Amino acid sequence: MPNFRYKAINSSGKAITSEIVAPSERDVIQHLQKLNLIPVEIKQLSTQKSVVKFPRRVKAKDVVLFTKQLYTLIKSGIPILISLNAIKEQTSDSSFKTIIGQLVVEIEQGNSLSAALSQFPKIFPPLYVNSVKVGELSGTLEDTLRYLYRYLEEENKIRQNVKKALRYPLLVIFGLIFAFIIFITMVIPNFIPIFTSSGLELPLPTRLLITIYRLITEYSFYLVFTILSVAFSLFWYSKTNRGRYYLHKFLLDLPILGGLLRKVSISRFAKLFFTMNRTGIPVVQAFETMSENIENEVYRREIQKVLERVKFGESIAGSLRQSLYFSPFIVEMVAIGEKSGSLDEMLESVSNYYDMEVNEMVNNMTSLIEPVVTVILGGMVFILALAIFLPMWDLMSLAQ
Repeated sequence: MPNFRYKAINSSGKAITSEIVAPSERDVIQHLQKLNLIPVEIKQLSTQKSVVKFPRRVKAKDVVLFTKQLYTLIKSGIPILISLNAIKEQTSDSSFKTIIGQLVVEIEQGNSLSAALSQFPKIFPPLYVNSVKVGELSGTLEDTLRYLYRYLEEENKIRQNVKKALRYPLLVIFGLIFAFIIFITMVIPNFIPIFTSSGLELPLPTRLLITIYRLITEYSFYLVFTILSVAFSLFWYSKTNRGRYYLHKFLLDLPILGGLLRKVSISRFAKLFFTMNRTGIPVVQAFETMSENIENEVYRREIQKVLERVKFGESIAGSLRQSLYFSPFIVEMVAIGEKSGSLDEMLESVSNYYDMEVNEMVNNMTSLIEPVVTVILGGMVFILALAIFLPMWDLMSLAQ
């Protein structure tokens, strides 16, 4: 069917321009009249399909703002089509504006909002689409968008907090590596002729540093090639399900950082479960959706195990209790919620509790990591000092 671009006037007197697929111009006019739009201009576009380039990734804050604006407009009684067109006009990102325009076209062709959103799974994940679909079927779309907006906003805050927490240790690690390389390449060469000409047997720390120096200077190409090959192999392996599982398991077992990641994952689980349960998604479908939206592979597999137990009639709390990665606190809160019929309130309390824990850990991350950094730095200085001063003492003893 051909594609038509039209310009029409809505009931408020505002001009609307969009595109629609229809058998003929007459069908376009009938469709616009059903929408209470007065057609002004209708033009058939070329049958050649235009390729729309969508961004690989839309900023999370844009999706949060979109959800908030859509919730606000629908709450005010404004129809979805008019709301989407208004949001499109206010969106500064040109690519996201194009996507919203495609949503408008899909809805004008008779599709539901959830069906239109499902065309962009990288931007609107299954959690988003399923929640909107339930909201449409139950007539609670306004409430659904409110819960989605809250979830996305809090999720974005957690992501920013985790990045903030990781920034300091990464800077320290790179700083230590850079200082070590500078010491090896600029300080050690000045002592090598003195140590080697003495004829003494050099201690292990000194031999180790000299070996590293020669590797860097004489075999730099092979060293760089080996490092890049290993890094690429690890990166490729981490993209597989098995590699991602072992990587995430390793991170969860790390001191300090592992505790932070566990709390982030539990908070995300509680927030996801609360949002879907509150919007009316059945428990089994909720767990299936959560397993698709949890980024940590370890917790994703644990949720799948919980799902299988729930399918066989076991309680949610009893299923969670069998996992080593869900804390006793969330298990007991879910158990209380199931028994009292207040699961939503318990999940919201767990989410808020772990959000505060994450924020506190992020704010104290510097003081938590400083002892570890001090020990590592002290060990490096001790080894470097031994590598320099042990041969010097031997030379002084020989001279005496």
